[in-house]
Amino acid sequence: MVQYKRYQEGKTSFLTADVELYSAEKGQPTADLPVFMNPRMQINRDLSVLFLAAYLRKENIKFICEPLAGSGVRTLRYLNEVPGSFHAVMFDTNPLAIETALMNIENLGFQERCRVIRGDARLLLLTESRGKRFDFVDIDPFGSPAQFLNAAVQSLRPKRSILAMTATDMPALCGVWPKVAMRKYGGYSIRAPFTHEIAVRLLISLAYHVSGLNDRSIEPLASLSTDHYVRIWVRVLPTKTKSNIQSKDMGFIRFCPNCIAYDILTIKDIDAHYSFTHAITDCKGPIRIAGPLWIGPIFCPDFVRDAHSLLTEDWGFHRKSGKIINAMAEEIDLMDYLYTDLHALCDTYNLVSPRKNVVMEELIRIGYKATNTHFRPTAIRTDAPVSEIIQVLKTLSGDDD
Repeated sequence: MVQYKRYQEGKTSFLTADVELYSAEKGQPTADLPVFMNPRMQINRDLSVLFLAAYLRKENIKFICEPLAGSGVRTLRYLNEVPGSFHAVMFDTNPLAIETALMNIENLGFQERCRVIRGDARLLLLTESRGKRFDFVDIDPFGSPAQFLNAAVQSLRPKRSILAMTATDMPALCGVWPKVAMRKYGGYSIRAPFTHEIAVRLLISLAYHVSGLNDRSIEPLASLSTDHYVRIWVRVLPTKTKSNIQSKDMGFIRFCPNCIAYDILTIKDIDAHYSFTHAITDCKGPIRIAGPLWIGPIFCPDFVRDAHSLLTEDWGFHRKSGKIINAMAEEIDLMDYLYTDLHALCDTYNLVSPRKNVVMEELIRIGYKATNTHFRPTAIRTDAPVSEIIQVLKTLSGDDD
């Protein structure tokens, strides 16, 4: 007998297995929960609601799918909080998850708009989309989304659709297990102060490759890195010609852990053996290489601005969700540059870390651009080279000898 508990997210109330009760022994939700639901993913779901609402302002969506539904909270929030009359289908292999999702659907009165089917997500994505393709597929697995991606892309409506996916296998994506990253995502990860952006770019790279295999192209709409996961939203388009052109958006990130310098090269450039410029003279640090991965835009500025404009409404989101969208709206104009963690720079160069806003003001004063980034509270995004940021940090800390 499952012990249920009622939870509230946004404007949606739902029942699921009592997370605190079943997670007490390990201290966090695990796949062993009778019905999986992670309260720590609320920000993920908040932003997913907001981004779907923003997408629907300009695009038409009739049919959405959540292949790994659990208690169904994500789809329930879409149905309950996003304006529209779209229909939804949810899949899960767990009979208790099916029972819980059906109970929540009935409680919220969505029997006419939502179906729940028990079975393997990969198989159901293909079979349930044969008569009518999905306009939106949302993959939110426990671990990597890689194994579900090909079926998801094939289940999408050919002309214009949207795909969202989360990855929680951060050790692979953040350089702890680079060979696993190569196997699952097609590129090596590295440990670096901007490792979470590498994780996002590896995930977009996977979406690009699998879409390309199916003669489609992608347009990244938004990217999220927070807590213990990364997530992306991409538009999937029917043109293989654009996918061919997008090969220029695949490349490598090179990084020196000794001086914190980095550069970004296309695959063509890396073959030309471009020299690496260190942040300090005579640095002999080893050059680590991440990739191949996506080096193109990770946000669509218009899409993020549309989502940001919706924050004037009362969504009932987690307090951090609005802060993240605000930071995204700032950083979208500096996507050609990786974020820079100021604390990592100060630690490397034995400097006292000034206030972040003061650093940004000084960079802007001397002619550079600088913004906040949602990736890390101690990081900024700027077009200033690392050597210039170091000089600013030294000046502000009184160590500019």
